[in-house]
Amino acid sequence: MCQHQPPCPTSDSADREAARLVAHQPEQGWSVNCTFLESLGTAMSDCPRSSV
Repeated sequence: MCQHQPPCPTSDSADREAARLVAHQPEQGWSVNCTFLESLGTAMSDCPRSSV
């Protein structure tokens, strides 16, 4: 579950793209946000945090 304040939108929300990034590798062309992790069922406490 997202612990950001305010919480990120859920994976089924229309604004799901507004979720915060938790991992980002622009040189490789990918990023992972809270919505993606929530849709996988991954606990946010187990994921690295981004300063973004």
